[in-house]
Amino acid sequence: MPHTAPRKPALYLPSGFTAWETVVIVTLLVALAFLLMRLTVSGTATDQRRLTVTRLEAVADALAKYALDNNGYFPTTKQGLAALLECPTAPPVPRNWRGPYLDDPEVIKDAWGREFLYTTPGFGDPPRPYDLKSLGADGAEGGEGPDADLSYWDRTTLLP
Repeated sequence: MPHTAPRKPALYLPSGFTAWETVVIVTLLVALAFLLMRLTVSGTATDQRRLTVTRLEAVADALAKYALDNNGYFPTTKQGLAALLECPTAPPVPRNWRGPYLDDPEVIKDAWGREFLYTTPGFGDPPRPYDLKSLGADGAEGGEGPDADLSYWDRTTLLP
């Protein structure tokens, strides 16, 4: 009787895995890819909020330097944050402007490319010297999660 090689069961693929093993491996790889994608997208939103907080703090520091140079006066709402980059020409023109107080004009914008909202005098009790905030990822007042507003004076909004 001639000798024949043992036959593999019909469910074996040429690579040596059964069809079920292949399904399980593919499912695990898809689940892992989905998990990594979620972490990456979630990390991006957190990174954008962190960048916005860093920029808010840099602008607040620049505003403090501006006020020190100008007898305690902050730029007016009309002059805006541009007064940190170049000497304002709108009255009242600061006499002791020693800027620019920021090196990069992108710092006066949040991570989503919108300029920070700046008003002086600020609100609160007692009133703050100015208000400085970002409207978050959605660019609208309020919101939750990545869409939540970030206010320099409300430290709870600056947490990741």
